[in-house]
Amino acid sequence: MKTSFFFLFALLFLQAFTQNTVTGYILDEVSKEPLQGASVFYDGTTIGVVTNTDGYFSISTEKNITASLVITYFGFKNKVVSAVGKTSLGTIYLQEAVEQLNEVILEPDTWSREKKLRIFRNQFLGSTLPALKCKILNEDDVRLYYSKKEDVLYAFASKPILVQNKFLGYVLEYHLQDFEVRYKTNINGFRLTGSVFYAGTALFKELNSKVKQRYIKNRKITYFGSTLHFMRALSTKKLTEENFRIFKESLEVDPYAYYNVEKIGDDNTKVEQTLERLNVLYNRWSNSFVVVTQNPFYIDAYGNHSPVDVVLFGGDMGLLRIANTLPLNYEPVN
Repeated sequence: MKTSFFFLFALLFLQAFTQNTVTGYILDEVSKEPLQGASVFYDGTTIGVVTNTDGYFSISTEKNITASLVITYFGFKNKVVSAVGKTSLGTIYLQEAVEQLNEVILEPDTWSREKKLRIFRNQFLGSTLPALKCKILNEDDVRLYYSKKEDVLYAFASKPILVQNKFLGYVLEYHLQDFEVRYKTNINGFRLTGSVFYAGTALFKELNSKVKQRYIKNRKITYFGSTLHFMRALSTKKLTEENFRIFKESLEVDPYAYYNVEKIGDDNTKVEQTLERLNVLYNRWSNSFVVVTQNPFYIDAYGNHSPVDVVLFGGDMGLLRIANTLPLNYEPVN
């Protein structure tokens, strides 16, 4: 029994020692009073905590992570900070959110809310099977505006958008920062969706206290062949082992013929894609392409790449939206 006890103690000590912990205090900028119950989380993960009566928080990860730390509190502006390489953020002050009147729009909106909401759901959640199992719980908090002059649909939300995902078993709290659907007309006169852009921060929470087996199965199905899976395989130089094949146009090439991959420390990877566009085939059925507009970019131990906007995905991976998004700290379970 003593041997088991000391073994368990040593194991717990090792786990605690290898964790990466960041601490800090959240205060009201005006009153300097601590904000109890403020939410502190790593963007795109399930890793989150709340502040205590002193406004203090301590948040830990098992690996180094480059995702931003997001701080939210009802009635105050969200704060996004970088905690890379830090153990303490000291005191962080939040500004009270001032409720403003909707901006005056001189150009009349010619689309009905029903039409705009239908497009928003389709482009935000996606059009895949998981999207059919998703529901936005607070659609009334989403403001939509269509500009006929620009041929662009915009979306705004002062409150986090709550998405119930009954396919993956999560409730997603998404703080929308930007959303645009731009349309274009081709040479034949047909009006098409030209581009879709949305940005924000997200916190994932389990839908049920006990994760159901179907959620575990669906998460694995969603993970394999995803952008997260690709980035992890790329950074560890296991593209072939993970069933990814790389093509220059229609010609298959060595997976790392156009990638320079350099390990930085124990957890981070520096990557250069020397050809702007490469095609990716996963498991002989999923066709995608990767466009890199700026080199280098970096991938952390969770598979999170940065800067986010320099790596663009098209094809099957490019069609994936919020309904097919997994937390950055997700790991497939055997």
